[in-house]
Amino acid sequence: MGLLLTSHRRGRCLVVSVCGNVGAGTAGLLHTALRAALDSDLLLIAANLAEAVLADAVALEVLTAIHRCAVVTSKVFLVVAPDPQAREKMRVTGLDRSLLVFPTVADFNAWNGDPGIQSTGDPRTKSDGGVSSPADKPSRCTGRDAAACGSPAGASIVPPSMM
Repeated sequence: MGLLLTSHRRGRCLVVSVCGNVGAGTAGLLHTALRAALDSDLLLIAANLAEAVLADAVALEVLTAIHRCAVVTSKVFLVVAPDPQAREKMRVTGLDRSLLVFPTVADFNAWNGDPGIQSTGDPRTKSDGGVSSPADKPSRCTGRDAAACGSPAGASIVPPSMM
């Protein structure tokens, strides 16, 4: 099962959109992508999980580790639209009290002022996208089906220049 990761600026946030099944085999790829996002000039980094399934505790550990890294670098890490089971695990474990979690993409967009698309001037960051839900924009990933993401050998991190 593949994992597709893309990044783009939406308003005041750098958004890393995750499509696929995040588990022990792909958690390192997610960590690498989110850690790289912390190097951006933006202070707010969001993980859009609307098209992802957090398959096990390892996925939540990645989110916690990135949150800690964000704090150390004086940035804020946001989690957008985790699947219902992951959201419940966050609630039960108290992780939702540490992380800023938006239950839906619409909630995040409303909080972010839904400013539309802006260019970052950074060639590594896509500037023609935004956090979107399947109703807003067709996705290469349908629902939370990791197989629809393409790369059976692991993750595909799509550079913004190729999108």
